[in-house]
Amino acid sequence: MSTATDSSFPPELSALDREALAWLTRLSGEPADASARRDFADWLQLSPEHRQAYERAEALWHSSALTVALGQYAAIPLPMPVKRFTAGWAAAAGVMLTCGWLAFAAGWIDVLRADVATAAGKQRREILSDGSALILNTDSAVTLDYTDGRRGVTLLKGEAYFEVQPDKARPFVVRAEQGTVSVVGTRFSVRDGATTSVDVESGVVVCSAERGESRTVRAGQHSDISAAGVSEPAASDAEQRFAWLKGRLIFKDKSLADVIAELDRYHPGAIVVADADLGQIRITGNYKLQDTAALVRTLADIAGAKVYGLDGYLTVLKR
Repeated sequence: MSTATDSSFPPELSALDREALAWLTRLSGEPADASARRDFADWLQLSPEHRQAYERAEALWHSSALTVALGQYAAIPLPMPVKRFTAGWAAAAGVMLTCGWLAFAAGWIDVLRADVATAAGKQRREILSDGSALILNTDSAVTLDYTDGRRGVTLLKGEAYFEVQPDKARPFVVRAEQGTVSVVGTRFSVRDGATTSVDVESGVVVCSAERGESRTVRAGQHSDISAAGVSEPAASDAEQRFAWLKGRLIFKDKSLADVIAELDRYHPGAIVVADADLGQIRITGNYKLQDTAALVRTLADIAGAKVYGLDGYLTVLKR
């Protein structure tokens, strides 16, 4: 199986920041012996930059925003603590403490399984063997199924848009966690999440839940597939639903918290709204996705908030 991925995943931490994060992890875990404490004191005195790196690591470790940010990502197994300080352990500590890297690691298994995948903030268009087109949205992954007379994909994570070539003998099937979407020829999108969201731009699709319930969803309609079944199709806002295909996000009277949660899908690091009241401010607008960091600053200006960042991995909005 070939894997097509985007190369612009979150960048490496500096060696000094890795060392600082590793020391913090070590000293915050099992009680350090006298030798370890002496080694740390010697390391801290090597230069002002060493002390500054450790202060940055401490600020992240004690930040309440870190807890919120980490909660946005799936739990992943991490290396067990080791007794001696090594370069490898420093790298592992950096992975554990850095939000951007945590998100990357949490999705790495899906990327390894995928035939086509994208990084945060990237999109990818693929022409499939039957002439159908697949467009993957940000941080998404699929496997392809074109064997034994079948055609279709499995959505491992994220969101995908499909332009399906008609073939009555071989319906195109999208498999997701909560169910399947079957079509002969149409244009539609499928998004993974708490439910599997389906939006139809043209034609007709059949949404089926794992327990067997099915509903027909037509052009201009939206439906959700969940463990409880398939929701009644409802009219959807096509301009808003498919705006990402044109590199934009459109919001109509949405809370800032909801807007940031959506924007966070396209941003390499984690974005957190630290104040509950701030998160309730209503936002309406049509925004370009070209520079997510600039968009965060624009939204902060609208909401009267300040932006605090940590090396590009954690961005906090706070009054």
